[in-house]
Amino acid sequence: MKESKTDRFRRVAEARVNKIIKMIRLLGNCSGTGVYEYTDTQAAYIFSALQSELDKAKRRFRKPSPGKHRFSLTDTNEFDDDRPLEPTIALALPDGSYLRAVVYEDDHFPAINIYWDRDGGKSSELLCFAEYNSERAEGAQICIGTYVSDEDETQYYAPYMAERNNEP
Repeated sequence: MKESKTDRFRRVAEARVNKIIKMIRLLGNCSGTGVYEYTDTQAAYIFSALQSELDKAKRRFRKPSPGKHRFSLTDTNEFDDDRPLEPTIALALPDGSYLRAVVYEDDHFPAINIYWDRDGGKSSELLCFAEYNSERAEGAQICIGTYVSDEDETQYYAPYMAERNNEP
């Protein structure tokens, strides 16, 4: 009896996911500083590349997209200035564009930036951000900022609780 497409998908997908999980666990073994030496930037490149490939695979289940890219730490030129080196997640929008959230770890201003990626990733625009501002008073340290298209400066920046703190 011929295997159905559903059964074939289940069999192949389960095998591949288990293989990927095993490989991720093996990658985790590279974190042992007794055996390996690496920089934070190298670790960020690794996880940025993995997240990017996960995002691409997820999008393919919505619509096919051509092109494959092999990850390498030896050629750092493959990472352009627009490619995030920090944890990232992307949300596909119905028009084919994406909202992308990027985590930026910083001692004084850790933040999450939201970008709007269009034209297959060729055009990216920073829309807004939420950050922890260590220079603000306690209770006003979580701040929100927004941008306007074609403007470099922040158009709005205030503590998240600003309006609530001004209520009588």
